[in-house]
Amino acid sequence: MASTACRLLRCIPAAVMVMLLAAMPAAARVYCNITEIDVKQLRNGVQITVKSDGILNLHYTSQQEEGRRYELHFHGARNATGKNFIDVSKFPVSHIELTTPQDAEEGVGVEMAIVMVEASSVRTNSSSDRQSYIITVRSSRTLEGVGEEEASEEEEAEKKETELSVSYEDGLVSVLAVKADLQEVLGEIASESGTNLAVDDAVEAEANLHLAEMTVDGMLRAIASAYGLALSEVEGVYMFSRGVPQDLAAYRLSGTTSFPMRYTRAKDASGLLPTFLYSYLHVNEEQNAVVVTAPQQMLDKIEADLRAVDVAPPQILIEAMAVEFGSTDDLDAVTQLFRGDLTGETNEEGEPEFSATSDSRTGQLSYSNIGELPDDFEARIRVLETEQRAQIRAAPRMAVMNGHHADVFIGVRRFIIVEYISYGQSVEKIQGVDVGVKLRVTPLTGGGGEITLNIDPESTEVSNISEVDPETGLPVLRTRQAGTTVRLKDGETLMIGGLSQQQVEDRKTKIPVLGDIPLIGGLFRSRSRSVVNSELAIFVTPHILTPEGRLADEEEEQRIRERFLAPMDPAQ
Repeated sequence: MASTACRLLRCIPAAVMVMLLAAMPAAARVYCNITEIDVKQLRNGVQITVKSDGILNLHYTSQQEEGRRYELHFHGARNATGKNFIDVSKFPVSHIELTTPQDAEEGVGVEMAIVMVEASSVRTNSSSDRQSYIITVRSSRTLEGVGEEEASEEEEAEKKETELSVSYEDGLVSVLAVKADLQEVLGEIASESGTNLAVDDAVEAEANLHLAEMTVDGMLRAIASAYGLALSEVEGVYMFSRGVPQDLAAYRLSGTTSFPMRYTRAKDASGLLPTFLYSYLHVNEEQNAVVVTAPQQMLDKIEADLRAVDVAPPQILIEAMAVEFGSTDDLDAVTQLFRGDLTGETNEEGEPEFSATSDSRTGQLSYSNIGELPDDFEARIRVLETEQRAQIRAAPRMAVMNGHHADVFIGVRRFIIVEYISYGQSVEKIQGVDVGVKLRVTPLTGGGGEITLNIDPESTEVSNISEVDPETGLPVLRTRQAGTTVRLKDGETLMIGGLSQQQVEDRKTKIPVLGDIPLIGGLFRSRSRSVVNSELAIFVTPHILTPEGRLADEEEEQRIRERFLAPMDPAQ
């Protein structure tokens, strides 16, 4: 009995403790408030300071949209700044977005996004008291005049002098404002003209205006347009708010329009507009459109600017011919034919000029020339091909966008065995190798009938039919290549030569059985070697196409169509 009583007495304090804990309210979640976000322009970037009233913990960061958006997540903080959008407009930062996740408990958790004009590097550091974070966004530019010593007090006092005068006569308003508060300017206009105005408290700007004898409506719309404000008239009351919608009041006075791009990527088009407009622009990549939310007068201006940059790039027709000559004499004859009808410059002897380069290691000479081909040039090449003295390896005709490259490959793909070491073991894999003629042409034109060509021709062949690689057992490959960048007129031809090659062929024959007899077998075997020298020449002719995709010269269009066995339809 006594022992039972003792056990009960020992249990009473535990039960009381459980009851007391159950009666106590649940502990509130600990958090801090983000009270201020300070932005400072640096010579080579922007410094953003996030301040709080307690310990500020940065959960994690991420960089998205090709380095143009940097996100920070403060999981133990609330947004006490009263703002969800901060217009920075300090290069390279466009604006800052503050949001609270929908699943955040008790509204604790802040997601901060820094949107930049161009891809930039970002660095974050916590302050010594851990109540703020310093975010530094590095720029690719260096701004002059930033970070210099402040002006003297007299200069600052002079800068702060303001002037404001508003007159109203015969229904016309005149305004002269120098460094005046915009709300005061609008208030004076309303007072002098008797107009009902409602101005949002978020409208903050320093006004410098000199407008004379304008109607009240015209004056107010001019001010709204100049400072990017949203303006609407409701039952005789003019209502002003910030142009960038940050709340429902500003959003109701703005409009949203989607501008589809026809020829330019939407992301590229938005990047061509002034940086301060980034707060209004959003890119819809699925529809290739720029979506703008702004006052109506700004929508009209932005639409005009987007249409100005959304222009179809030129298209360039590339005629190319890769010809391999069996002897240097044939190449020289064709070169003289090409140069004889040339309209370019000549030397003192009256011979056209060459542009040549040499390889000091191999002694190989590469040369190029620019001119106009005679009308029967291709016919003469065909004659040489019939006589087996030349071979047209490729003759493509391609249309390419301005600044883009066109690739041509005529040949076959062979495969070689490649051996490499992986985790200490020897591993083999099959590697494909293109054997034939490759040609990459990149044209660029800015108008005026001139075209800049970047050309990289390459020829890969089997150097010796009987020679094999001892490791792979496959034929040895040999490559010939040369490159050049030149400026031509529309219709001129560039010739690239000097891609020479020597192909050696060893042939072994023997009489069966007798050729294998020891000592005397050599009498019944024979060996021969043939050496074939070849020269590869590339002829490239660019033509600027019309917006309809045709040549400006109809006769030239007809000639090219006949060349490629595609006669022009008379009905076209």
